[in-house]
Amino acid sequence: MSKFLDYIRLSFFACGLLLGVQIPAFVTDFGQALNAQLIEANNAISPFKNDAQKYFKNDLNKLIKHYKNLGDDIIGKGAEHISMLNMRQQSLESAVKKFEQSPYIFTLTSSLNDIKQQVWQRFEGHIILKKASIIAAVISAIIIAVLAELFGFLFMLGLKRGCKKLFAANE
Repeated sequence: MSKFLDYIRLSFFACGLLLGVQIPAFVTDFGQALNAQLIEANNAISPFKNDAQKYFKNDLNKLIKHYKNLGDDIIGKGAEHISMLNMRQQSLESAVKKFEQSPYIFTLTSSLNDIKQQVWQRFEGHIILKKASIIAAVISAIIIAVLAELFGFLFMLGLKRGCKKLFAANE
């Protein structure tokens, strides 16, 4: 029985290694997707920024205000779209800067779930043995092995207590 438990521990450790070695690849893919989204947002807002530079001394908000004040509902709706494009571009620009400062923490804590979901859907396992991959693999393997050991201990403890209560009730 002891050997069997050792194999189970090793299996959890191996699963942790395989999971952990994927973390840097996912973070890299997330960063690339973030940059791609920023490029797309920059391209979408660029013509409006050019107009703002040409006619409103580089003030996009004045251009938006001008469109809203024209009195045409369609152009006013377009101004709202320009405003949304501008906000998206600014938020992506901020996100890219934060990602560059701390990629792992930003990937874990960011609220850009739409981009994370896109990356996860296209993500295929990569095994790139870099220093970061090895460190992430060992750390996640240890964490998973310790959690498995803890859950196993708690399960066995609960099982023993249940058996004691069962045998105590039968006496």
